[in-house]
Amino acid sequence: MRVHTEVQEALTRLQDARSVARLAECVPEAVCRLGFDRALYSEVRESVWVPQSCTVSGDAGWAAEILRIGRAESPVLDRTVVETEAVRRRRALLVTDAQREARGLPCLVEAARLESYVVAPVVGDDGVLGLVHADRYVQGRQVDEFDREVLGAFAQGLGIAFRRTLLVERLHSLRTEIGRFTMNIADAMDRILSNGHPAAAPVIGDPVVPPPGPVPVRSFVESALTPRQLEVLRLMGDGRTNAAIATRLTISEDTAKSHVKQILRKLGAANRAEAVSLYLRTQQGRATPESA
Repeated sequence: MRVHTEVQEALTRLQDARSVARLAECVPEAVCRLGFDRALYSEVRESVWVPQSCTVSGDAGWAAEILRIGRAESPVLDRTVVETEAVRRRRALLVTDAQREARGLPCLVEAARLESYVVAPVVGDDGVLGLVHADRYVQGRQVDEFDREVLGAFAQGLGIAFRRTLLVERLHSLRTEIGRFTMNIADAMDRILSNGHPAAAPVIGDPVVPPPGPVPVRSFVESALTPRQLEVLRLMGDGRTNAAIATRLTISEDTAKSHVKQILRKLGAANRAEAVSLYLRTQQGRATPESA
C-alpha cells in the first residue's frame, strides 16, 4: 500500500508539467523519488530508441555523459536489444546481469556500468511512447522483481500523464488558433459596419498608414483601429496589463496580446508607451474644441 502511495505521489509531481517536452524532462527525477538512484527516459520514434533525459544521484556530469552517448547511438528496437521485448510485451522487464546479457546495448552498458536494471514501456493511445530505465547502482544494490513491479506501475501511470499533457497542449493550441480566427472575423466585421459597405473594408492584416497633412490625431487613431481595438487601447491607457485587459473584456490573454500587437502595428508604434501616447493625445483632442 505504501508503494502505491509513493508511485501516486511521484506521478502527482509531474502534473505541473505543461508540455510533453517538460514532462519528459522531469521523468527521471520522479523515478528516483521511488528509491532508484539512476533513471533514463527515452522516446520511441518509429522503432528508434532516443534518450531524452537522465538523472544520476549526486552526479549530473555522469548523467549528461550517459545521455550524450545514448543520443549518439539512437539504437533501433530490433531483436538485438532486450528493450524490444519490453516494447513488444508492453510490460516492465528485469535484467539481472547486464554485463552478460547478449541483447544489452554495449555503449550504454559500458557508459553507465550497468549491472542490473529494470526497463518499463510507457504506453500511449498510439502504441509505446517511450522507455524508462532505472537501477540502484549508486547504492550498490541489485534491482529485483519488486523494483520491476514498482517501475511498471509508475510507467503505466506515466502513460496516462503523457496522454493528458498531449491533450492539454492540443487544446491550448486550438484555443489560440480559434482566438486569432475570431479576432480576425471581429476585425473584419467591425470594419464593415463602421464603413457601411463591405467594399470599404481593407484586407485583414494590411497596415493603416496615417495620411499626409494636418489630419487630427483623433481621426487617425479612430480610423486605424476597430472598436474592439480602441477599447483595448483605452484599457492600455489606464495602465492595465494584458491579463487585466483579458479579464475586463472576457477574452483569453492570448487574444488580448494579439489585439495589442495589431494596435502597435496599425499605429506604427514601437511599443505600448508610444501607442498610449497617441491615445492620450486623442483624449486631449477631445477636450480641445479646435481639434474637434
